[in-house]
Amino acid sequence: MSMCVGKSAIAMVLLVTTSVTQARTDVLGQVDYELTAYAEDATYGPDAGLKNSVALRGEVYQDWDDGYQSITFKPFYRWDENDEERTHGDIRELIWHKVGLGYELKAGIGKVFWGVTESAHLVDIINQTDLVESIDGEQKLGQPMIQLLLERDWGNLDLFVLPYQRERTLPGQDGRLSGGLAYDDTQYESDQEQSHVAVAGRYYTYIDQLEYAFSVFHGTSREPVLGVSQLSGNVVPYYPLINQLGLEVQYLDEGWAWKLESIYRDGMPEYSIEQFGQRLAVLQTPSGLQVADDEAYWSSVAGFEYTQVGVFDSRIDLGWVAEHLYDSRQAKASLSAFEHDVLLGTRWSFNDAEESTLLVGMLYDYEYQDYGLSLEGSTRLDNRLSVDVEARVFAPSSQNPQFGLRDDDFIEITLQYYF
Repeated sequence: MSMCVGKSAIAMVLLVTTSVTQARTDVLGQVDYELTAYAEDATYGPDAGLKNSVALRGEVYQDWDDGYQSITFKPFYRWDENDEERTHGDIRELIWHKVGLGYELKAGIGKVFWGVTESAHLVDIINQTDLVESIDGEQKLGQPMIQLLLERDWGNLDLFVLPYQRERTLPGQDGRLSGGLAYDDTQYESDQEQSHVAVAGRYYTYIDQLEYAFSVFHGTSREPVLGVSQLSGNVVPYYPLINQLGLEVQYLDEGWAWKLESIYRDGMPEYSIEQFGQRLAVLQTPSGLQVADDEAYWSSVAGFEYTQVGVFDSRIDLGWVAEHLYDSRQAKASLSAFEHDVLLGTRWSFNDAEESTLLVGMLYDYEYQDYGLSLEGSTRLDNRLSVDVEARVFAPSSQNPQFGLRDDDFIEITLQYYF
């Protein structure tokens, strides 16, 4: 009897030891120091000069059950010396993940990315944009969600229940890239406001070098319609209920990558209310909120990226990017839409130990005949330190809705320390 107990105890110890050995815990941290230089005073807002900001990022990962279950926690906080709206914190991820036979299940706060093109990600609608973090819209807020992924022979199917909508972060009047705008309280089409439950799904698969995906979304829009209040003169963000169908296609052929993103969306109010010499979609009046009738529309991004491997007999890969952006609303499109634009860019991958990259692009609007320039580069200085460089030049015409950004050209250097 005592021998059996002894064997059981040994087996228990081995089992616990094995489980502990197979479990994995990772804790990572990152501090960013950001220095941004503006050469000119903003048209509406702060003066030229240097602007400082610091961000803290963390990641805690714990798995168990032989790695079939895990929890990931990614907190984020930024302090900005000029813009109190940019001083903010967020939980980027706090999510439980289970891997089963032919399926994966996630629950919590997560991040999901959809899209294949470079200049815009029209189909990417699960997470809200953290606009005060980056003007290109690629930084996202954490999204409460339940996600079920089914893996089958006929492809992969992602299903989402999204119980809460996040408001888009917007720069304050004291911040650059704000256009000097001040905002009133947010308005929603749904009586449930942010608690309206959205649903979404995405099917994706491939045939040889052809990858494609279809997606659907129903719920509160992530993109606000910006109206005006007659009472305060401030901007009124309005979030309508929308339906969106999305298509992604990517065909890979040696060095070529042909790409397409397109959406069909209904529920967005059209810009048809005449006020202050402008066409508005939303107007706050003393008698209440006026919202224009909605108008269905479609938009697309299509183009290619061609990569030359080992140019100049070196390890450098050189990519060429060309994309066309279209929005069927044309002049009635929202401020953030690209309704008739062309992107031309080049991407350098140096394939060195420092993982250095450089991306340079020009976005040309052939209707307004204006343009914007961008440069993004990064490299490692050592195992714990890296540096990013970003620069933007805005040259909008007086007809362009983004004319208020004409004096906001900047260059930004970010030092990143990992621990």
